[in-house]
Amino acid sequence: MKVSQLVKICAEMLQLDFDDGILDGAEAQAMQNRDIKTLVNACNFVLEELYRDYATSLRKTVIRVTDGFADTSSFKMCKVISLVDAEGNDVPFRYCDNGLYVQKDGCYNLSYARLACTLGWNDDIAMPSPRITERILAYGVLREYYAVTGDWHNAAQWDERFKNALQVSQTKVSAMRMPARRWV
Repeated sequence: MKVSQLVKICAEMLQLDFDDGILDGAEAQAMQNRDIKTLVNACNFVLEELYRDYATSLRKTVIRVTDGFADTSSFKMCKVISLVDAEGNDVPFRYCDNGLYVQKDGCYNLSYARLACTLGWNDDIAMPSPRITERILAYGVLREYYAVTGDWHNAAQWDERFKNALQVSQTKVSAMRMPARRWV
């Protein structure tokens, strides 16, 4: 799904009236509209939130710590899942600008979740997890739209829908086992 398609869906749910063709037009034309710009920004904000909290695609790399600092600016990292030494022991660290502070110099194995890319009008949306659907993303975008516009009542309603949908998506489905056939 493209950002423009998600914005169309959200605009319909919000019952926003746009001029004919503005949603089908070029990015420059569409982004001149304040509501569309707010929806695209809300989409990017919610995607970042979803990547931060529900990312299933983790990256692994080896980092070198020199003078107590590991430069992670090129990784576009949103959070560290684990930092371990060669023997698999956890290594304490602190976040800082463009990197991590680590007590001992050396090489460490880093597992991290990546941030979502900032999306434009015609970009495809990549979800952080296969369990999170476009519908859930739309709920989050509507929550952010209402929060930005100051409609706290509707923002709270969409926030509840968003959180409930996320909770349901994360619930594991257990397969029910049917008993074997028997003669009566």
